[in-house]
Amino acid sequence: MPTQLISHDINWPNIGWRAAAVVATWLAIWYLVRHMGRWVDRLYAEMRGHPIDRRELRSLDALGDGILITIGVIITLAILELTPLLMSMLTAAGVTGVIIGFAVKDVAANLIAGFFLLIDHPFSLGDFVAAGNVQGTVEQISLRSSRIRTLEGPVVTVPNSVIAANAITNYTVNPLRRIEIALTLPPDADIDRATRLLLDLAAAEPRLAPDVQPQVIVGDLRDFSFDLKLICQAPNRVWFQTQSDLKRALLIKAQEANLPGVLPAQKVYTAVYTAPIPQEGGAHG
Repeated sequence: MPTQLISHDINWPNIGWRAAAVVATWLAIWYLVRHMGRWVDRLYAEMRGHPIDRRELRSLDALGDGILITIGVIITLAILELTPLLMSMLTAAGVTGVIIGFAVKDVAANLIAGFFLLIDHPFSLGDFVAAGNVQGTVEQISLRSSRIRTLEGPVVTVPNSVIAANAITNYTVNPLRRIEIALTLPPDADIDRATRLLLDLAAAEPRLAPDVQPQVIVGDLRDFSFDLKLICQAPNRVWFQTQSDLKRALLIKAQEANLPGVLPAQKVYTAVYTAPIPQEGGAHG
């Protein structure tokens, strides 16, 4: 059957230029495969600062080589006018591709996303980021996933497809990070006194950025309370501890100044109810 298929479909009078076209095709494939490896080597050299395993990039190289060789086989069959064989191969490849596609679609999505993350370079090793609903320090970047150590301690492995599909916030790019502390006060509180307390609190903290002036703004207004917000900035490396220390100092200063409304509280109003005294000699039913 294969012998009959070949003998009927090849146009032998044009075998000369067809052979030349086949040779040219595979020379082009050889050239691309060879330079694919060199391009991967250059990519690895540029990623020296990242913990990327060279074997992962080699897997990417092997995948590209396989795609190029498959294209070369298809072009060769088309040049030799083996249409029935080409169609049968494409049909079988299509069915097989659908089956394999469903099996490895997540893996392929992670590899492609990891490749573009390496090119786009939104974060580096050691950066503090928020990506894919995870916030922490980047400990490892690979083609399939990235590992982030959260503030609680555990290391979370996030697929690169999840990272690429969500917004990425890199707090390390900017050396400073904003601190916002809200002070909730009752409507009758002395707003000027509370403002001075917040500004004095910021002035006494040496870790705040000296080039950024702290400010106090009015926040949310509610029926029985309002917010004053202290806004300042601190270096990334001390941001978390500085914010915690400012909140602690605020509690101490507010208690010393007898400032109401710093801690959550609820006012309960009571009234004395006096029952009416029945009058003597009243009518009886």
